[in-house]
Amino acid sequence: MSGVAPRVSAIIPTRNGADTLPALLAALARERERSGLEIVAIDSDSTDSTRDLLAGAGAKVLDLGGRRFGHGSARNRAAEASSGEILLFMTQDVEPVGDSWLAPLVAAFEEPVVAGAFGRQVPRGASPEEAFLAGVNYSAKGRRITGRDLERPFGPGSTFFSTAFGAARRAVWAAHPFPDIVMSEDQAWGMAALRAGHELRYVASAAVHHGHEFPLSRVFRRNFDSGSSLATLGIAGVPWSTGLGHFARELKWIAAEHGVGALPHALAYEVARLLGFQCGRLERVMPRSWARVMGEAPRGA
Repeated sequence: MSGVAPRVSAIIPTRNGADTLPALLAALARERERSGLEIVAIDSDSTDSTRDLLAGAGAKVLDLGGRRFGHGSARNRAAEASSGEILLFMTQDVEPVGDSWLAPLVAAFEEPVVAGAFGRQVPRGASPEEAFLAGVNYSAKGRRITGRDLERPFGPGSTFFSTAFGAARRAVWAAHPFPDIVMSEDQAWGMAALRAGHELRYVASAAVHHGHEFPLSRVFRRNFDSGSSLATLGIAGVPWSTGLGHFARELKWIAAEHGVGALPHALAYEVARLLGFQCGRLERVMPRSWARVMGEAPRGA
């Protein structure tokens, strides 16, 4: 396919990803043989063999160009350097499930109204709390997302888009690039696409393995960033009844799957998550030095 622009460009931000990248790059290599898929990575000063692995996979490897890392700005820079009409955003720690993980996602773009599509994230190596949340956000049933979804309260199960494993139509991304916010750049992009009259798709038949197990300190910091970003987007006000209902279902699921002995950790986990989220909602009124300590994403001076 020499000289022919690829239809799909995989965009991957990386930093010291040598432990997880081989499985992802192997899946991308198989897809590249079938379709000529392009790989563009943007690396944040890796000190392990990440860059060598990417070069060996034939990826175009960028750096941050002297700028601080930003979830949105880094992906924008890599997308600008790509050539595919469909931009496939992935994180370095996902692993595609099977060999038909990409085709259903790409097929969603046969509908001209579709601006983006994201797939299922099957938890693996995740804490019980994160596994439950993944099951809520990425269920076994696909769904169509339209502008009407903007009118509903945002919360668990109402994800608009995901850059962990999601594809965007280049023309729509070019008109609505990711904003420079500390986190949730994918939700911001999904909202912008919907407001512009496009639709999104959750494609459950396209799946990757993805999971995390965070210490409580990092749970707080990540959710501080989440609360800050969602407050900026105006969608952080989840009704308490919704949150309590989600928590009750989570405890019931964890007790059934992992035993009642796992419940104290689940309680501590959710306290850390809630405190982090609520503190993050207040970032705009606190000293910047506090936010740099309490949050995880880099922030300016």
